[in-house]
Amino acid sequence: MSQRIGLNDEFFAAVESVPTLEEAVDTSRHADVPGDWWVVIADIAGSTEAIARGQYKQVNTVGVACIAAVLNLDRSLALPYMFGGDGATLAIPDRLRARAEAALRGAQRMARDAFGLVLRVGLVRVSELQAQGMRVRASKVRLSPQVDLPVLSGRGWEEAERRTKAGEAVCLLDADAEPAEADFSGFECRWQNVPARKGVKLSLIVLGRSPDPLLNQQAIRETLQKVSEMVGDDAASHPLDLAGLRIHFGRLGLTVEPRVRTWGQGAWARWRYVGHLLFVNLAALYVFFKYRRQPDTVWGRYRRDLIRQSDRRKFDGALRMVLDASAEQVASLRQWLEAQRRAGRLVYGMHQSDAALITCIVHSYDGRHVHFVDGADGGYALAARELKAQLQDVRRT
Repeated sequence: MSQRIGLNDEFFAAVESVPTLEEAVDTSRHADVPGDWWVVIADIAGSTEAIARGQYKQVNTVGVACIAAVLNLDRSLALPYMFGGDGATLAIPDRLRARAEAALRGAQRMARDAFGLVLRVGLVRVSELQAQGMRVRASKVRLSPQVDLPVLSGRGWEEAERRTKAGEAVCLLDADAEPAEADFSGFECRWQNVPARKGVKLSLIVLGRSPDPLLNQQAIRETLQKVSEMVGDDAASHPLDLAGLRIHFGRLGLTVEPRVRTWGQGAWARWRYVGHLLFVNLAALYVFFKYRRQPDTVWGRYRRDLIRQSDRRKFDGALRMVLDASAEQVASLRQWLEAQRRAGRLVYGMHQSDAALITCIVHSYDGRHVHFVDGADGGYALAARELKAQLQDVRRT
């Protein structure tokens, strides 16, 4: 029997999107997530060890696959979400809880069976967090007429993550429980790593330290301004560019997506998908070349839309960015951030690599597609490790 959609279910669709990230960090404009919703935390256990084994592409894959599996439960419903590199954060209405748990158990099994990774998933009711004085808020920034990118704020998101990792006061999912049914439609992983144009792909996380949210917003805005001054404007610092977008015909390009999309269907289905993917990739080479000078066509503008509809700058209480920069620009930015850290205004984490990863959710090639960007070889996950070390130093002083 179909479940009735309540007014609370539509809350995120009603949230007005803002045109820039600079405006989106104004948390006074964010909306409170309804109390009967659930915060969902998906986190790869042992991600540092997986990175050391060279599995960061697979780690990214599982995080994005979790988002795809939940969004596919009801594509008409707007949901807050955030990709974190080695996991994902979402919020869902209560009516989706049972189906979301089944989908996320499917994601847990897929992570284990396809990549040997352990996916931890926890759910915390929003009203429980609110009762402890922790807000769970969300807004969105307009990337294009077709795509809005969620932004998050409030201590409740962080607390839900803490509970999930600690196994305290949280509904933890058991991968071996039933049912476990995931639809990963729309998940795609077809691009090679995008090489750094200026030498470095920088994964950066910045978190304000003040108990006053207005001072934290000021610190984040100043960071955005300094990035623009030191690293360059949007075009100069963007981690993706048309010349760097190349279809992947290597082993990872032809195995990662099939392992996700055919999970639970057997080896024959996987090999059929590999054949299909090889054909589609060859066709993509042809159409991208044919329509490269026709930006008014779907295939002529798809790669430009991909660049525009990427999550390379986002906010979940912390500023998260992937930038293309030179070593000198990175050094100057670190020097400025270090001065701000010593002044007690913020903490930060950085990771440098030579390429960016792209993982995609494509519901329509003509508009409804979003692309998740991270630095190769550790990206956000290793940047977060430096940030956490700085937070520990703060607590010791």
